[in-house]
Amino acid sequence: MTTREKKILVCGIGNTLLQDEGVGVHVVRELKRSSLPPSVELIEAGTMLLDFLFQMQEARQVILIDAMKADGPPGSIYLLDGQQLIEAQADHPLSLHQVDAVQVLRIMALEKDPPPCQVIGIEPASLDWGLELSEIIQGKMPEILQAAQDLIQSALSIKGVNNS
Repeated sequence: MTTREKKILVCGIGNTLLQDEGVGVHVVRELKRSSLPPSVELIEAGTMLLDFLFQMQEARQVILIDAMKADGPPGSIYLLDGQQLIEAQADHPLSLHQVDAVQVLRIMALEKDPPPCQVIGIEPASLDWGLELSEIIQGKMPEILQAAQDLIQSALSIKGVNNS
């Protein structure tokens, strides 16, 4: 019997009907255009992160990408680990729909050995109705994509996964 290889799971979170609120989904869509090894799974979770709980629990590592209000300038990029997000939520809200993300992270933390989780948060510029990202966030997209690719590469190299 062969054991299925655990994957690095990259989840884009957000509501794509509210401009920058959907930035996580837009980032994952862009990452799908790049060449990533089969050990990396990209998921457009949208507003349904809880639906992917089992896949997250079974992953080698989880990377969440989401809009995050932390009172920084629009387009600011925040890098946290999952535990930091849980702790920060107790102090003041970060994610625009943090209840779902933090609840999912808390459920995962109940497991004996949960996978490590990294969070990329992007300070939104506009939450108005619209399917496109604001100009500010569109301009930051190369930097956001680089942050995601850096986390993916770090996860690949830490775990000794072949990058081909």
